[in-house]
Amino acid sequence: MALEQMLIVGLIAITMLVLIFHFIRSKTTKNVNEWSYKRYADFYGKMELEDPLFDKKIKKILKLINEDKCDDIEFIAKDSGCTVEECCLKINYLKNKRMLDNCYIDKITLKIIQCSEEDIELVEKYSPFIYGRHASLEEIVSFIPMQGSNEKKRRKQVIRDLKYLISNNIVNGVIFNEVDEKLIYYHVEKHKKEKDYITVSCSKCGALNDVDCGNKVRCRYCNAIVESYLTFEDIKKD
Repeated sequence: MALEQMLIVGLIAITMLVLIFHFIRSKTTKNVNEWSYKRYADFYGKMELEDPLFDKKIKKILKLINEDKCDDIEFIAKDSGCTVEECCLKINYLKNKRMLDNCYIDKITLKIIQCSEEDIELVEKYSPFIYGRHASLEEIVSFIPMQGSNEKKRRKQVIRDLKYLISNNIVNGVIFNEVDEKLIYYHVEKHKKEKDYITVSCSKCGALNDVDCGNKVRCRYCNAIVESYLTFEDIKKD
């Protein structure tokens, strides 16, 4: 009798674990969809076409990384039916959705690298400002504690840290505009209206660039600085 009770308890426990696993999985993947992926890709200047295999690719990538512990981007791309570039973008998108943590893609070896303790410390240091507040560079410099350093030195250190984290995609969904020294956040920009941007011709090569009102960027073709002298308030008057 005792053995039967133990078997029943064991079966109930296994059933509960399976149900919890499926609940957590469905809850964490509910915000992962092709529409939000295309918005994320657009934030990074990538155009993604309609893909009927999007869900299948995403699930395969997650399985290969989380369950099979695969770290070879070229293998993951081939096995999930993606190009290498598309695979990297999808992995970074999944990181943005907090489904992959403490890792980044080594652009040279095309391997998924686990963050070092130093990297994790940097992420913990800046995450409250990047993910919680979507803080400006000036706000971060003001709040980051650095003993024995003046504001100018703090600013240089913060910029150095952020450029390292952002260039390696250790933190996600944020771009550092080196021209203006401004942080541009995906979660903020995706809610902006198209009217917040105007198209400006590059004075050097003539190429058209979308520029946020009142700001400046580097031309995507010749790298010259392209500036919008109009502000959002000017556009609203029109």
